Amino acid sequence: MIEKRSYALSATMVVSWLVVVMGRYLLWLEYDDRIIEQLVLGAAFIVALLSTWGWAKRLERRRRDIRGRLAVGAVVGLCAAVVLLPWNGVFGRTWFAIHHGKFTALAQLAKERKLPTDVSSGGWVDLPVEFDVLHYDHLNTQDVPIEPYPGRVLMMALSDGEVSENMFLYIYGRPDAARTSPCDLTETTFDDFHECTRLGDGWWWMPRKSNYPNVD
Repeated sequence: MIEKRSYALSATMVVSWLVVVMGRYLLWLEYDDRIIEQLVLGAAFIVALLSTWGWAKRLERRRRDIRGRLAVGAVVGLCAAVVLLPWNGVFGRTWFAIHHGKFTALAQLAKERKLPTDVSSGGWVDLPVEFDVLHYDHLNTQDVPIEPYPGRVLMMALSDGEVSENMFLYIYGRPDAARTSPCDLTETTFDDFHECTRLGDGWWWMPRKSNYPNVD
């Protein structure tokens, strides 16, 4: 019976921390339309902390040597890493790497002006269904000129707010597109609202500045 309780406690700890990691990685805390996910994340975090505390106390009672202390220290360190990691940057870079082929294909469609649009002059873009995974199924993608500069930007916002919490942005249609940072383009609002992280191949990860208030 004691062993079964120990296994159950360990399983609860592992599963709850996996939910916390998934929620932090997918940035549930950053989006106003992820209320249910945020509640799940909060509950999982509480369960993870309580089960980790129980697991550590049980291990301490069973092993009063250096191995037990090292195990507890390692688990505590992993828990702290889950809480403190810069998940926004981790998500942007790894999501781009995981779906690099789709990002490349979408960029090619944009350059060839083959993306279907709802407005004849550009603007809102109705992406083909195979690209839905890139932006959480939100349909607020834009393909617009960079005023007053040459070239265009394809912006995929990951939320429906007037200023998205995060977005992927692709610059094209100018010779220096792959080297041009959106935040260096004066007379645009990119630098006012977002930070710019280069991903490669003309793509940028653009989280909203932490000191900028919510805009709905």
